[in-house]
Amino acid sequence: MDSKEIGQIVKAAREARGLSQAQLGALIGVKQASIFSIEAGDTKRSKFLPEIIKELEIPPEHVGLPKDRPAPAPTTLPPVGDPYGARDFAIYSAAEGGPGEVIRSEEPVDWWPRPIEVAQVKGAYGMYIVGESMEPEFEPGQVAVINPNLPLIAGKSYIFYAETDAGVVRATVKRLRKQTEDAWHVKQHNPPAGMKNDFTLSRKLWRVAHRIVGRQDPS
Repeated sequence: MDSKEIGQIVKAAREARGLSQAQLGALIGVKQASIFSIEAGDTKRSKFLPEIIKELEIPPEHVGLPKDRPAPAPTTLPPVGDPYGARDFAIYSAAEGGPGEVIRSEEPVDWWPRPIEVAQVKGAYGMYIVGESMEPEFEPGQVAVINPNLPLIAGKSYIFYAETDAGVVRATVKRLRKQTEDAWHVKQHNPPAGMKNDFTLSRKLWRVAHRIVGRQDPS
């Protein structure tokens, strides 16, 4: 395709838009003389031609330029989830509430990915360990992983719960030796001063026991 034909195509498209050479030049930032030169066929291949045909909506191949290629579709990657799983495992805090006892928070203070021990367990939760009465089995700062649905078995560690008249939840972490109708017979590894390793908790007061199935060190 020679420059005369290109010039004729550009001129026809410009006039169809109702633009003067000066107006077209102003739209793409070139002088009117450059538009005149292209339409007259004096310029064999103007560097402004791609901008002119884009403004006039002339297909590139109509003036001997390569046909526009569609932009490649963006690569779609599959969504990446949390590699550690959903953070739906409630963690409760605890504060010392007396020798060997704690006061548990009413609401979770954090949410973690589920530990493997309770991956499919409904109602499972964690609680920070405070105090030293169960060292070295449980150390302060660790999180006890709790499955509240397991049966009571001697030789396993549990969190025993009591509630004050004011509705404050008290808890204590101990190993169950045996149970009777009236009492939990429990053991602590490192008793506070004035307390024994083996003692009992009244079941009238300490009504609930949830088994500890693991422990986690905060990252």
